[in-house]
Amino acid sequence: MRWLQADGFSLLNGPRRTGDGYYEAVMLEPEDNRIEIMAE
Repeated sequence: MRWLQADGFSLLNGPRRTGDGYYEAVMLEPEDNRIEIMAE
């Protein structure tokens, strides 16, 4: 996540572990689009 923040992305939520065992984070990119990242 740090390299995304260095490129101008803002962390809105997370990273956190969801109830079903996934990791997720929500970021705001420099043009104000929300991006949700999920991983097992």
